[in-house]
Amino acid sequence: MLEKFLSSIGIGHVKVDTVVPNATITAGDNINGEVIIEGGMADQQVNEVQLLLLFKYEEDKEDSDFPYHEKEIKTIILKDIGTIKAGEKKAISFQFPTDRDHPKTTESNQTILRTTVDIPQAVDPTDEDSIIVN
Repeated sequence: MLEKFLSSIGIGHVKVDTVVPNATITAGDNINGEVIIEGGMADQQVNEVQLLLLFKYEEDKEDSDFPYHEKEIKTIILKDIGTIKAGEKKAISFQFPTDRDHPKTTESNQTILRTTVDIPQAVDPTDEDSIIVN
């Protein structure tokens, strides 16, 4: 019971690592990889895994104090994950298609793949990976 409570507040909780073996792509290619979920101190139900492709760009805006902004490009949802048992490792393969007109990576423009594991009544673990688009 204590382990479940600690996991729900982020202590000993589920961890996520998205592995993209080839993080350099051409616009229109698929991003291929695996989401690796590692169980914490207690069993936890996973509602879904969300993969969000973001375009991060530099632009000065009068209504913002931040030079970098994010634009959501596309999201895919991985469902039917089930329960991650304490200490268990689960790998989920994915293919994430990109558009042919996806912006290229430059010094001021980046593409980020953000992974979020949705766990009810708990801190949702996240991971971010840079994708280089040629």
